[in-house]
Amino acid sequence: MKKNILLMTLTLLIAAPAFAVSFGSYKTETDYGLIDGFKWNFFNREEGAPLVQVKSDTKEEQQRIEKEKDKPKEVQDDVQLYRFMLDDVVAF
Repeated sequence: MKKNILLMTLTLLIAAPAFAVSFGSYKTETDYGLIDGFKWNFFNREEGAPLVQVKSDTKEEQQRIEKEKDKPKEVQDDVQLYRFMLDDVVAF
């Protein structure tokens, strides 16, 4: 009985982080996942920079957003086609 409880506990301890990582790394077009939504400044931290930063507040992300605003909008991008596929919509 104790072996079964120990085996179930070990299975949960191994499976929980794997689920959390796979769940947190999913990224939609506009949102970040649980893990990749933050910038971790452990190494090469600038003077006065916080240890953990929200990724949308970083300089690099702001520059990327500004560049994407200047790009011409494609007629249909891959994300839109994927959403059509999930909703069973036929895109012509």
